[in-house]
Amino acid sequence: MQFNIRRASIMLDITMPLAVILIFYPPCLAQYAGGLLPLVFLMQKGIFFLCVRYFISYKIFSSKYFIFMAGYVLWALLVTLLNGDSIGSAGNFLNLFSMGVITVFCIERNPCKYAGCIAAWFTLLLFFNTFLWQDGGMYVNSNGQASFVLGTKTSLTEYQLAACFFICLYHYLLPGKKWKAVFLWVIMTVSLILWNVREPITTSILCLIVFIGLLVWQTYENRLVDTVLQIGFWVLIAINIGIVFFNVQMLFANFITNVLHENADLNHRTAIWKLVLARITENPWIGFGLRSNTYFAVGSGVAGINQATHNGLLYFLFTTGIAGTAYLFAFYLAASICAGIKTVFGRLFHIIMICFATLWISEQLKGYDIFFLCMLCGIYISQWAKRQPSNQLDGNYSTMSESRGYGNE
Repeated sequence: MQFNIRRASIMLDITMPLAVILIFYPPCLAQYAGGLLPLVFLMQKGIFFLCVRYFISYKIFSSKYFIFMAGYVLWALLVTLLNGDSIGSAGNFLNLFSMGVITVFCIERNPCKYAGCIAAWFTLLLFFNTFLWQDGGMYVNSNGQASFVLGTKTSLTEYQLAACFFICLYHYLLPGKKWKAVFLWVIMTVSLILWNVREPITTSILCLIVFIGLLVWQTYENRLVDTVLQIGFWVLIAINIGIVFFNVQMLFANFITNVLHENADLNHRTAIWKLVLARITENPWIGFGLRSNTYFAVGSGVAGINQATHNGLLYFLFTTGIAGTAYLFAFYLAASICAGIKTVFGRLFHIIMICFATLWISEQLKGYDIFFLCMLCGIYISQWAKRQPSNQLDGNYSTMSESRGYGNE
């Protein structure tokens, strides 16, 4: 039988699962199996060229939220070049394109298979991250940080949030019995409990509490829940601004020290933020790009070679300036309005974005891939759900024809 590249099953059954594994390969691979990385990068580029074909053939360029994402990434790359820096490995940005095309294409045809594949892979990664744990880290990365299967503690938090998000999506999309989603929930829950017993991370625990709390609360349909979901992201951004610029966390010093068992200066983050802010004022409108090689040293050892802003808002301002940050927030506003809160998927979209805003108070993004994956998936599954007949919106969502071409939004 002839291999027909235009058949959607090629994307759903082969390309999509392979791309998920290749794009989100565990960071420890570079440490323990570095010889495999050239093959991984080569296959990533092959997937990219296939996605270019789908991008054109199925008119995915008409998908405005995909273009929104691409616009921000292109701005970040342009700023990097304007500051005289190289963009480093272009493969990371090609992967964002591939991920976006696959997300738009697969959600239109079989969102259940798409969400289930990502949920299963992220759960598997969390499982290995927990059961291959070593005291003090499996290895030390190039920045002198203790790292594990999924890298540093910040990247681990992002994977935990993404796993929760996609398992929830898979649970609501699965027709009939939900045992597959329940199985993933059990594996992930055991992994998270064992991890936090051995290596508790305050930020991770707080984000997970926010996710689970909002997930349970959103089942009670009332105006207060709707309001919290709609404005929660913006409230946390406002709190972030208050902490960074006005040290409002000092108003809760007792809670931070006695309950969270952290220092009121958030483990020297306030000192780092002052250095970051001073650097931002040198080029506030467009920022310094993604490869500035700027250090925010606040001491000796690992702290002396710190390049992280340790704050999501400051990271966006430092890398893409006021212009890029405003663009990103406008993107979220448009996405929030589009997703709405009338379907469970729209509510899940707002929940995961609130969790990211919580994470950004003390950490920056480790990369755009997981953030944009969750964002695009939340938008397009919400749109897909709105197009389903009302008698299907009961938690058992059917899938669309796999051979159907992509239409305009």
